[in-house]
Amino acid sequence: MAAKSSTADAARDGLRFISGALAGIAFLALLWTSVDMAAVGALLARASWAPLLPALLAYAFDFLLRAWRFRMLLDPKGQRVPLRPSVAPFVASFGISDILPFRLGDVFRVYWFRRRFALPMGHVLGAMVVERVLDLVSILMVAGLALSLVDSAVPDEILTQIRLVTVLAIAASLFVLLSPRAIEAAAGWSERRFALPLVVRLADAARSLAQAVRGTGDPLRVLGMVLLSFALWLLESLVMLGAWVSLGGALPDWSKPLVAFAFSTLGTLVPALPGHFGSYEFFGMLSYRAVGVAAEPATATILLAHIVLWLPTALFAVGWLMTTRREAPLLALRAQ
Repeated sequence: MAAKSSTADAARDGLRFISGALAGIAFLALLWTSVDMAAVGALLARASWAPLLPALLAYAFDFLLRAWRFRMLLDPKGQRVPLRPSVAPFVASFGISDILPFRLGDVFRVYWFRRRFALPMGHVLGAMVVERVLDLVSILMVAGLALSLVDSAVPDEILTQIRLVTVLAIAASLFVLLSPRAIEAAAGWSERRFALPLVVRLADAARSLAQAVRGTGDPLRVLGMVLLSFALWLLESLVMLGAWVSLGGALPDWSKPLVAFAFSTLGTLVPALPGHFGSYEFFGMLSYRAVGVAAEPATATILLAHIVLWLPTALFAVGWLMTTRREAPLLALRAQ
């Protein structure tokens, strides 16, 4: 029975990877056929690198704070997980996922923190789930902020609908983070009302999420984590702003790259190639176009920002895995 389950999981992972790869290739093909890539290349060749240096520093600081946040989710009292030895494997986990399929960076992170700090696997998984929910609500907040600031050519009725959906999504995410008891009650009611296997699995996942949220502390502390996460995404958005200025964009128009950053990041929820190549570029270009930026500068800015976001973590992961004297990181990947 276990062998059948393992085979089914492998088949689902393979199907997920193939569908993501096909979707990513399709997005890139749409971009390639709808944009003058020669003009994009010419713009990239004239890029000024000076604005990217502060963007890279902000990105490095962003990851340091993200590592601290994850450590706080794992160990709120700071007694079991010291910060210093946890930063490098945390950053490497992102680089691994940016290079390899099947979100192997997440597998590696669970394996590493469980083994290194003797933590239960469920505890590490719970912290990662809360981290993802925090990131989702925070990037939605960034999107809402950007939409409220941008002077857009999008019709008012469409912009109003987008803002309404964003506000509702933020409210739902905050409800998840602040109401674990209500989530458990809703899961139990759904399970009793609809006796379907899918509903049962969703209810179990909801209860696991509620338990993980409860482990992060009281609602005031959760709100503090939300505000920290919001600040982290604003910090990371400086990479898009740096790419925008690097390619000749006006600094007073900073709300336009903020819109593109928010919605290209949300676009990574759509399956794509490792590193989110395809979906990031496509949704980012559409966002830029919606706020009145021409297709070629939009595409050049998105490509430059994505490279700056992708390359440092990918190189760090490769370098760290090759230079560490411990065998545990490589064993985590070989196990897959």
